[in-house]
Amino acid sequence: MEPEEIFVKEIHPDDLKDRLDNGDELIVVDMRQAWEYKSGHIPGATHMFVQEIPQRINELPKDVDIIFQCWHGNTSLDASAFLIDNGWDGDRVFSLSGGISGWVQTQGMNSLVKE
Repeated sequence: MEPEEIFVKEIHPDDLKDRLDNGDELIVVDMRQAWEYKSGHIPGATHMFVQEIPQRINELPKDVDIIFQCWHGNTSLDASAFLIDNGWDGDRVFSLSGGISGWVQTQGMNSLVKE
């Protein structure tokens, strides 16, 4: 018997921007390395390096939408599937389509916050 395939929802950068502008309750998780996060991230995003997710999974609430974001949107699909496989509602977990690259293409470099 093959394992059940997990369907992961993706969110377009424009839709995420709208949700952020509307003040929707959500958490954007930037999975890149710390220096990459500090050099520019989506406003309000929290940093959780991809390799830390299994150890820090319980920091993520189950009653809020969670959007994972990486460089191009591939690793964030895996992280989203991991969360769903560990009991999070698949309707509340998203991968940012195109990652930070897609965000910059649609929102521009000036939309990023630097630390």
